[in-house]
Amino acid sequence: MKLDPSDLVSWATRDWEAPERLSREARARLPVEDKVRIAISLYEAALATAGKPDDRARLADLEHHLRVKALLTRAAHVGRR
Repeated sequence: MKLDPSDLVSWATRDWEAPERLSREARARLPVEDKVRIAISLYEAALATAGKPDDRARLADLEHHLRVKALLTRAAHVGRR
C-alpha cells in the first residue's frame, strides 16, 4: 500500500477537536438524569481501575507518546518540501 502524501496532510490537518465538541454538545442536550447516570458510571469505572501506575510504567507511556508525537511532526511535513 502506497501512502498518498495529500491523504496524510489531510488527516494531519483535520479538525481534531470536532469529535469532542460534537460529543460535548450532545451531552449538553441530555436530560439531567442521564447526565447523572453517566457521571456515576465514569466515577465507578475510575474506582475500578487498578491503582496508580508505577514510575516505570509512566516513563514507558511518556516515551511512547513522545515517539508518536515525533512521527506525527515528521508526517505533517510530508509533501511540503
